[in-house]
Amino acid sequence: MYERFFGLADTPFRLTPDPRYLFLSKKHAEAIAHLRLGLSESSGFVCITGEVGAGKTTVLRAFLADLGPEVTTAYVTTPALSAIELLRKISRELGLQATSESQVALVDELGAHLLAQRQAGHLSVVVVDEAQALSVELLEQIRLLLNLETTTEKLLRIVLVGQPQLRGLLMNPALAQLNQRITLRWHISPLSYRETPAYLRHRLRVAGGVEAMGLFTVPAIRLVHSLSGGVPRLINMIAHRALLAAFLVRAPRVNRRLVVRAYKEIQAVPLPGTLTVLRKAGWATAGIAFGVGLISLGAPQIDWLFGSAHAPARTEAPAPAPKEVAVAPAVEAPTPVEAPKADDAPKPADAPPPTAVDTFAELQQAVAGVDVRASARSAVDAVLAAWHARPLGADEAGVPEGLEQVAWRRGLEDLPLTGNLSMLRLLDLPALLEIRGPGNDGPRYAALMGIDDGKIALSIGGTPVLVDATALDRLWLGRAHVVWRDFERLGPTFGPDTRGPQVVRLQELLRRAGAYAGTPTGAYDAATATAVLDFQRSRLLSADALVGRFTRIVLYAAAGGYTRPALATPVGTTS
Repeated sequence: MYERFFGLADTPFRLTPDPRYLFLSKKHAEAIAHLRLGLSESSGFVCITGEVGAGKTTVLRAFLADLGPEVTTAYVTTPALSAIELLRKISRELGLQATSESQVALVDELGAHLLAQRQAGHLSVVVVDEAQALSVELLEQIRLLLNLETTTEKLLRIVLVGQPQLRGLLMNPALAQLNQRITLRWHISPLSYRETPAYLRHRLRVAGGVEAMGLFTVPAIRLVHSLSGGVPRLINMIAHRALLAAFLVRAPRVNRRLVVRAYKEIQAVPLPGTLTVLRKAGWATAGIAFGVGLISLGAPQIDWLFGSAHAPARTEAPAPAPKEVAVAPAVEAPTPVEAPKADDAPKPADAPPPTAVDTFAELQQAVAGVDVRASARSAVDAVLAAWHARPLGADEAGVPEGLEQVAWRRGLEDLPLTGNLSMLRLLDLPALLEIRGPGNDGPRYAALMGIDDGKIALSIGGTPVLVDATALDRLWLGRAHVVWRDFERLGPTFGPDTRGPQVVRLQELLRRAGAYAGTPTGAYDAATATAVLDFQRSRLLSADALVGRFTRIVLYAAAGGYTRPALATPVGTTS
C-alpha cells in the first residue's frame, strides 16, 4: 500500500520469513555457530531458546539451508501425541517407512538406518521446534534416542528449540539425565539498543536501496526499540504500522509521534516477561529524557567456541540473567552480617606451573586419580583462596552440599547453576565445576581458575592443570558453583517500585558502569529501570529489570573498584 510512496520495491517488515531479509545479530550468529558446532561433536545435543518472536525460526532456516547433501534432517514442528507418533515422525523425516506398531521395532529400524548412514559418511540430525510443548515422556524418549551409538560417537545429532519455558521444563527431576546430556546451550535474547537501528536499516535497504535507510528518524528508532524490547517480530509490527501511518498523513519520514500512533493502533500484546503497554511507553519516554543514548552497550566478545550464554532458571520467580539460562540456582543466599577483611585471611601461596592436558584421555586420567571427597575439598579451597578467604575447617566436611554456609561464614555467597563456559566467562569469577568421574563412583570436582584463548585453567586435586576447552566439554556436567560477594549488600532481588538505600547504591553502581546519567534518588523509577534493562541486554543477561545475583555480579565487575578474582586477570587484582 505504501511501497510506491516511499520508493520501496517490497514490503520491508512483513512477518513471514524471507531469506532476503536475513539479519544476523551477534546473538543469532552465535546461535547458528552453536548449531554448527553441534554437528561436529560426537555427542552433539544442542538446546536453543528464545522469547516469542526473537528469531528462532529465522536461525533454524539459515542453519538448515546451509547444510550439505551429506546431512539428513528430521524437522519436527508439531508436538506428537505419543512416543510412537514421535518415533514415526522422526523416522519418516529421515526416509523410513516406519509402519510398525511396536516402539522397540521402530527404534531398532531407526538404529540400523542411522548406522548405515554413518558408515556411508552421512550425518543425521533431528530438530525439534517448539520443544517447550513436549511432555516429559516425549522428552525422555528423545533422550533414549541418544543411546543409538557406536563405540566412538552418537548416531544422531539432536537440536531442541523452544521458548524460555523449555528451560524450566528441563529442570524437572525426571529429565535430569536429558538435561545433563545437552552439550551446547544458547539463549537468543532480544536485539540490543545498537542492533535495532541496524536491523531496521538493513530491511529498508533490502526493500528500497540505500535511499530508504533513512525513512525512520533517530528518535523514532529509539522508541521502536523501547516499545518492542528489541524483539524482531514486534519491531516488524510497529515499523510496518508506522510506515502506514506516515503514508496516510503523507509524511516523508517516520517520526516518534507516528511510532506512538502505530503502537496504539496495533494494540500489541507484551511478550512474557515484558512490560505492559502503558508502563513500557512511560518508561521509554522517561528513558529518552534521561539520556538512554549515554548507556554503554558494548557486548562482551564471548568465544563462539564455547557453549551458550543461557543462564539458569529459578524454581520460583525467574532470576535475572539467564533466568535462567537455564537451569535453576537455589534460593537467594542470606546476606552475611559482616564480610571479613581480606587481610584476616591467608594469602594463596604461589602456585606451581600448570600441567598441560592436551587430550580428553589425559583429562580423564587426571580426574580419575583424585578421590571424590578430596577433589571437592581441594576445589573449594582453591576458590576460597582466590577470594583470600580462609580454607575449609575440619568441621566443614559437607561440600559442595554445604557450600552456601561455608561461603556465608566468610562474607561470600554461593550461586549454584547449570550452564556452560560462556556463562561462567560472563560472570568472570572462579567456580567449582562438577566433572564426570570414571564408571559410576560419583563425580569429581575441579576449580575453574582461568579462561584464555580456548585454554581452561583448572585446579584438580590441588594440582593446577591447563586443559583444552573441547576436552573439558566432554567431562563437565554443566553444573557449577560460583562464589561471589555482594559488595554493596544490595540484599534480595528487587526491581521497579522499590525504594530505599539499596536503590541509591544500585544507581551509583550503574553510574560508575556508565549506564545511568541521573542523580541517585533512592527510588527505582523509569530512568533506573531503563538503565538496568539496557545494562542487562548489553551483557547478554536476561532483560527483566530485576536486580538479582547474575545482574549484580556482572555490574560489580563493570563498575570496578572492588578487589575480586577474575578468570582473565591475576587472582586478587582490583577490577
